[in-house]
Amino acid sequence: MWHLFVANLKMLVRDRLTIFWALVFPVMFLGIFALFNLDEPPEVDVALVDQANTPFSQALGQALDSIALFKVKRVAQEAEALAGLRNGDYDLALILPQGLGVPGQTAARAYYSEANVQLNQMALGALRRFFDEFNLQAAAVEPAVELLISPVAGRDIGFMDFLTPGIVGMALMQYGIIGMATLLVTYREKRILRRIQTTPLPVATFLLAQVAAFLALALAQVAVILGIGQVVGADLPSTFFWAFPLALLGDLTFLNLGIVVAGLSRTAPAAAGMGNALALPMMFFSGVFFPTEQLPGALAHMVKFLPLAPLVEALRAVLLHRDPLPTLWDEVGLLALWGALSLVLAIRTFRME
Repeated sequence: MWHLFVANLKMLVRDRLTIFWALVFPVMFLGIFALFNLDEPPEVDVALVDQANTPFSQALGQALDSIALFKVKRVAQEAEALAGLRNGDYDLALILPQGLGVPGQTAARAYYSEANVQLNQMALGALRRFFDEFNLQAAAVEPAVELLISPVAGRDIGFMDFLTPGIVGMALMQYGIIGMATLLVTYREKRILRRIQTTPLPVATFLLAQVAAFLALALAQVAVILGIGQVVGADLPSTFFWAFPLALLGDLTFLNLGIVVAGLSRTAPAAAGMGNALALPMMFFSGVFFPTEQLPGALAHMVKFLPLAPLVEALRAVLLHRDPLPTLWDEVGLLALWGALSLVLAIRTFRME
């Protein structure tokens, strides 16, 4: 059994496609997301036209300059500001008309482009809050309630901290399902499994050695992705080692699903296609890239029962929140249930021919 495991592991490692899909492909995702500064809010380019040119309007402009969200550029003419807004040079155009601050002449005009709805909502909301606060200060109004803000010590979680556990789960799922499915179908097409039946070696032993080789590769996947994740900005806590037993538990489910796909496919390309059809929805609906809470309505609760979702949740619990594995009963229990169900499906589905 040991020699068979080593031989299968060598075959996996020597396959360049294995190395690419198991290690290079998930690392590419980390590298691409690391190029975007997703922890910082985007800057809003504001064209400011001060037609009033009074101490009041100048004070308003200086206060706007102090807001980190806004990148303010003074523009001489309103037409120039609107033309730049239409061309995409600015996100907002703020016009301070003549007489601003004089009773009866208190309306500043803000124009926005309809091309970027999400940025508009954030920018206009921030602009409204800015004018509310500026009006209170200009009127010297004493606030009825004062808000006291005190910091609480805690871990600063960035986007790469959030993303890295998701990439670990994605890599385990994709190669577990697609790698196992295409390998077994290839063996069946070449009648390798049938030939093994004519030898003293039980086919079950051969398959167990193959699964063990995939599990060993899963541990390497976790080590490589966590290492690269730390290089590009993720912070590994002292509980990171719990990610390895979680990877083994989750990978067993995905390998079983790969065996199911192999049982339903006649050719290796068909197995790859069916495996992708199974893996891609889980990749996008299981919280790999974004929290599942952002999904609409009941869908946000339904996707938590996908096999990838509890693995990603458990990985984030140990890597982000420093939770020890024995405390994650819900996630581990759901993973174990998926492992048992997928094993039953694999046994009932896979055939030698």
